[in-house]
Amino acid sequence: MVKLPKSKRRSPGPFSKDRAIVRMDKRTRAGRIMRTIRADLIDHCGGVPSAAERILIESAALKATRLHLISERVINGAAFEAGESEKTISWANSLRLDLVALGLERRMKDVTPSLDDIVAEINQEAPE
Repeated sequence: MVKLPKSKRRSPGPFSKDRAIVRMDKRTRAGRIMRTIRADLIDHCGGVPSAAERILIESAALKATRLHLISERVINGAAFEAGESEKTISWANSLRLDLVALGLERRMKDVTPSLDDIVAEINQEAPE
């Protein structure tokens, strides 16, 4: 494989290979979009997602980033090339299924204090 010099490397787009998007520089526009979507989905799951939810969140964030980039291209007047519309429809449907699996109702973060928190608070308030 021939490596292009940094100045010739293309930024990841909606139809880049998965590894290119996952490894993208988090400072790029696409990286910021993906990071924001991931944070929003983690917040949606109450702030502490399970291992299975984290996998779904990563999958959904990747698809949502791709769909966001596609939407921008379409808004800017770019036409779909051969096969792109089918991929777009597939990603949109797959994203919908990921979101249904995560749950469409937002879960509130559990802020109930643990027994250790209550004991520590009582010990701080008790006069010595």
